[in-house]
Order: sequence, then structure tokens, then C-alpha cells
Amino acid sequence: KTTMATKFNKHLLMAFEKGYNAIPGAMANPINKWSEFRKALIELKDEEVKKTYETIIIDTADIAYDYCEKYICQNATPAVDSVADIPFGKGYNLVAKEFDECLRTIVQLGYGLVLISHATDKTFTDAAGKEFNQIVPTLGNKPRNICNRLCDIIGYSRGIETENGLQTKLFIRGTQRFVAGSRFKYTPDVIDFSYQNLVKAIGEAIDKQIAEDGTEYFTEERSNLFT
Repeated sequence: KTTMATKFNKHLLMAFEKGYNAIPGAMANPINKWSEFRKALIELKDEEVKKTYETIIIDTADIAYDYCEKYICQNATPAVDSVADIPFGKGYNLVAKEFDECLRTIVQLGYGLVLISHATDKTFTDAAGKEFNQIVPTLGNKPRNICNRLCDIIGYSRGIETENGLQTKLFIRGTQRFVAGSRFKYTPDVIDFSYQNLVKAIGEAIDKQIAEDGTEYFTEERSNLFT
């Protein structure tokens, strides 16, 4: 996922997880604590920086949220070891607000945003009481809801055995088996996972929407995408 994300145009990898050393051409900014991330956000406002970068990658969102929690705990009065120790449950709201505002800052500055999380297979129970398994992000429910609000596409990638060998696919439409989704009405269920194929799929989806709704609702002005 990280390798594919670094194919995005003029990317900057906010590396909360240090797994980029073997990725050719990765432009990375190692992040070791939340205060460093906040400082990086200030630098993103600089007009020269905006000319250099177009896409910001958060790898991983899981670690980023953990750092955010630690930041809130350390800056509480008095400092605490856990957000649960902040009276009246306020700690959870403080973490969510901080995480949301910082991610939203990236979007509001006009950058594309890519959020990376790992996947895990979890057991759920439906309304009829029947258990089923679904592959979901390892990111917890609270930060995931924040990320979902920002994302135009939620993709799930994995290797699939084909007659040509193992190929990495990106699933864009969710099923009961895994979480995925797209705000674009006509994106396909799955694509061969590459940056070029993703751009092509979105472009074709927009063209189909134009054909359906008419050109008056669309513009040629370029806009970044959030994944």
C-alpha cells in the first residue's frame, strides 16, 4: 500500500511507520511524535511547500492516532497515562477533535490525502444473531469514522492468484466480506492496483456521471482526491 501511495503525484510521506527505506523515490518525513506532525502541518501552509507537494500520505493512520492520544495525555492538567484518566470522559472527545482538525487541515490546504491502515479479519453478529467474518481496517472505530468522512475512496488491497500469477487488486466496492467504498457512482468494484489504473477508473466514472447529469454540474478545474 505504501509503495502504491508513493506513486501519487508530488507526494510527501508522513512516515509514522518506518517502512519506506526500500521504496524507490519515496519522499518521506519521519514522524516520531504528534508534536512533530503538528509542526509539519504548519510547514504545509508555506506557498513554496505547496508548489513542491500535492499529496500527503499518512502511514499508518493507526500509529498517528496512537501518537495523538499520547499527545493529549501528556498535555492534560495534570498529565495522565490514559485518556480514560481524564475526568468525565472528556479525553476521548479531545483526541477525536485533535485528530479530526489536523487531518482536515491537510484537506483544507488543498492537498490530496492518502490514509493507510492495515487489515484484520473480525467476527461480527448480524441483526438475526448470525455470526459472520469481515475484513476491516485495524484502525479503531472512532478514528476510522473521522477518516471515512474525509475519504472519497476506501480501498481494500490484496494479492489474488490469477492465470498470470499473483496480482495485487484494489477493491473499491464493499461487500459483507470486506470494507470498501466510493463516493463516485460509476467506479468499478475492483481494479488492478496501480496509480494509473486508479486515476483511469475515477476519470471514467466522472465521464459517465457527466453523460448522465450534464456538463453544467462539472468543471475542468483540477481537484485533489482523498483516499
